[in-house]
Amino acid sequence: MYGYNMTDTLRWIPNLTAHAGPRYRAIADAMAADVRSGRLTPGARLPTHRALAQDLGVTVGTVTRAYAEAERRGLLEAAVGRGSFIRDPGPAAAHAWVNPPADPPSVEPGPGPRGYDLTPPEREPAGLIDMSANYPARTFLAGALTPGLAGLAALAGPDGDPARLTALAGYQPSVGRPEHRAAGARWMARFGLEADPADVIPVHGTQGGLTVILSTLVPPGETLLVEDLTWPGVHYIARRHGLRLVPVAGDGDGLRPDALAEAARRTGARAAYLVPTLHNPLNITMPEARRAALLETARIEGLTLIEDDIYGFLADTPPRPLAARDPDHAVYVTSLSKCVAPALRVGFVKAPPVLVPRIAQAVAADTLMVSPLLLELVAGLIDSGKAAAAAEAQKAEARARQVIARRALPLRLPPGAEASFHVWLRLPEGWRGERFVAEARARGVLVTPGSTFRVDGSDPGGVRLCLSAVPERADLEAGLAIVARLLDAAPHAAMPVV
Repeated sequence: MYGYNMTDTLRWIPNLTAHAGPRYRAIADAMAADVRSGRLTPGARLPTHRALAQDLGVTVGTVTRAYAEAERRGLLEAAVGRGSFIRDPGPAAAHAWVNPPADPPSVEPGPGPRGYDLTPPEREPAGLIDMSANYPARTFLAGALTPGLAGLAALAGPDGDPARLTALAGYQPSVGRPEHRAAGARWMARFGLEADPADVIPVHGTQGGLTVILSTLVPPGETLLVEDLTWPGVHYIARRHGLRLVPVAGDGDGLRPDALAEAARRTGARAAYLVPTLHNPLNITMPEARRAALLETARIEGLTLIEDDIYGFLADTPPRPLAARDPDHAVYVTSLSKCVAPALRVGFVKAPPVLVPRIAQAVAADTLMVSPLLLELVAGLIDSGKAAAAAEAQKAEARARQVIARRALPLRLPPGAEASFHVWLRLPEGWRGERFVAEARARGVLVTPGSTFRVDGSDPGGVRLCLSAVPERADLEAGLAIVARLLDAAPHAAMPVV
């Protein structure tokens, strides 16, 4: 089935010279490199712990720890009495494309992620191909907004509704108007979350939603648990509120329940932030079993899971949200920024009833309310089906751009989603993320360094390429061709002699 006789043991002697750090980690890193290069293929039976220890001149304990680390990353699977085998490729192989964090990892957010800027790409010189920010495809933005803007304009027209417009023009409850909360609940139902409108709170996009959620759940000076690679915006929110970030290890199925439990006990944290569907930047979608296991861990450890579903609309058959499985231990946040238009700055939070008044108070303290005019526009888009149509258009374009990327970078990308705004690019041995980013920029392409996604700023050995941010497909193809040529160049040959 794999091209190997499962009873035959491969004579594998890894080259450790290119891998720094502890010997056990160097062995695991070398295994990951050989999986990517094809030297180790699925089903290959690895040497016994004792045999490899003799070949490398290390202790058996070092090899045992190396194999455990490789199994944690999803590289191998062990069977009692049969040995250790290279794991079948699939979504669980994604962490083979990521270097592990520092040991032990930093727990402080520090000055913020390097190479990440919330300002738009117009700050860059003209002519650069920008694949550094996860913007939706611009082609559809105007068309997506037009029906909603027309609906608002009609309220003020000769056949409009002055009473309705007057009601929307005044101050509103921070928790939102009932009809707008109901529209948010209908939007969540598209993604498998049946929510009572009384538990739904309008917010200023996902970032605004996370701001009020974290100010409600995590007091200043306390700890928020995050994934090893996590959205950089959380770093900024944490700094603003004086929170400590502690990264939690994952594998090819996402955040590991055992690591989450250990981190909760060690730090006393009571909340964890995660992106279970189409993770940014790895594109992992947590399977059903992992979601159930994480919720069980949350119940045992007294944790609230903060579920960011900003990319859920791109998934073909997404598993049910965490908040649909256990509404008492998960807070759900999403928005229409990626699927309709970033300018809307409208999102929705679904929270346990006990938290709704507290989150509404946080909205009041932060911005008083979300603009009822924008919420009216969004509700109209949701109820007319225009928001769903815009989401489907973005999804189709994302799917087409994934095809372009995988054609331009064959064998360079880990298994991933058919439709996603981005890809994770593992760098060849010898490349550092920051160096690759600088070299790509010198050639006219902007990409995001992997260190941006780590709390401690360490290099995970890859970069993120945002495919939908490039306005035209032809420009995307040109940018990917530049990236491909740079990958083929040795790092020492990439810099010109001056």
